[in-house]
Amino acid sequence: MIKIGRVTVSLEMREVYVEDRLLQVGSRAFDILELLIRAEGQTVTKEDIFRHVWPKSVVGENNIHVQLSAVRKIFGADNHAIRTISGRGYRLTIPVEANDPADLPATVPACEATGAASQSGLPVCHAPLIGRDEAMAEITRALKGTPIVTLLGPGGIGKTQLGIAVARSIAATSGMDVCFITLASVDNAQSVIGTVAAALGVGRADGDVPLQSLVAAIRGRKLLVLLDNCEHVIESAAIICEMLVQASADLRILATSREPLRTRDEKFYWVAPLETPNVHASAKEILACSSVRMFLAQMNALNTVVEHDRSSLEMLATICRRLDGIPLALELAAARTAVFGIRKLVSELDDRFQFLTGGRRTAPARQQTLEAALDWSYQLLSVTERLVLQRLGVFAARFSLEAACNVAACGRLSRHEVTEAIVGLASKCFLMTTFDSKTKEYFLLETTREYALRKLHESEEADEVLTRKSTYLAPVYEQPYGRVFGVAALGGKPSMEPVAAR
Repeated sequence: MIKIGRVTVSLEMREVYVEDRLLQVGSRAFDILELLIRAEGQTVTKEDIFRHVWPKSVVGENNIHVQLSAVRKIFGADNHAIRTISGRGYRLTIPVEANDPADLPATVPACEATGAASQSGLPVCHAPLIGRDEAMAEITRALKGTPIVTLLGPGGIGKTQLGIAVARSIAATSGMDVCFITLASVDNAQSVIGTVAAALGVGRADGDVPLQSLVAAIRGRKLLVLLDNCEHVIESAAIICEMLVQASADLRILATSREPLRTRDEKFYWVAPLETPNVHASAKEILACSSVRMFLAQMNALNTVVEHDRSSLEMLATICRRLDGIPLALELAAARTAVFGIRKLVSELDDRFQFLTGGRRTAPARQQTLEAALDWSYQLLSVTERLVLQRLGVFAARFSLEAACNVAACGRLSRHEVTEAIVGLASKCFLMTTFDSKTKEYFLLETTREYALRKLHESEEADEVLTRKSTYLAPVYEQPYGRVFGVAALGGKPSMEPVAAR
């Protein structure tokens, strides 16, 4: 966290606090504040502001004045915090401080510093990481023997927070430098290269950087790169990752994505949902589950108490089960419970996409609502994968590949196309797979299934698909499923084997 007088700023989280009070700051005002901070007391020209804040628009100077007024309000009584340099631009006059020198926006990135391990741009996670101790240990072990480890899972599962916790732990215990790079806002190959280059100190995020410069920047350095949000630029991210690890034996990359990079020497770690209570769990068992502990922690942060009587605990267990133990869904649910109460939340779970909204204002748009989290991943699917997903929504429980083909291979889709789409949906964390029998079976998490059904009904082919299901689906496929996820068997652990190997 960066301190400027009474003001505290997190550049990574894009949050501004005044004496521990979170301020609501517009995105363009924050962009200008960030420019001033990174300039380290030097003058930021109007041209710099136009280029950084309005890169694709033509606007007048009055736009700068409006946003600067908002920035100046942040500093309150410090009227001279931002000085106008006549005819040139603006300068931040208050010294910038940080709890950790690695948090300071130096011209040379902190990940190039010598001496103690640095954590360049690594966000500070104030919320406790619940239920991930075993995952952290496994991922840390994997990074010791593998150059690339990718954390996989659906949106909102907590990949980023888990990756940050692992990176911070490694930096503290191994002396390895850590460089955090988020690709959330980039949308093309050159932007990926520029963003990585800027983090490694060899260029600007908006500049053209030769790949050879990236290689030169990491040679001879004991470095862990945390590459976050790779799924929408997966090919570019994969190329850069493979090139970098081939250039340096001391480099490790921990990536987060909703599908594998599919590079050489890559291990996958499927981030499972938090543990949810069984239907007949005792009060003690309910309270011991990580999903329940996280929900209660969120409620506590909102100064709301949940009673621990049997009825309240059972409703709490129901919420965690029906939301599949997904941290983002639990966070949104806790915020609604604080306003409407736990009984109202349970009654609204059948309409979860309308009810679970209002995420953190500072969160990315795709994490503001439950539906937005799924929309982000859905847009990355092929047309065939989208069609198969919505048709598979008719399955309320486990189903076999044969059943899936019988139901989804209608219209212009062949059985082969359905099979290929199932491979894609499984690798992109839409379709879950069980491994507790000789024959693989598949299922959708409840929230994913509700989403798929919404898409099915919007397509106006629901009656046809339901008819095919009732005609072809054998009763054996209607077994209720327990709590399994992705590549984890019932009661098993997440695996690091490639999807193709199974």
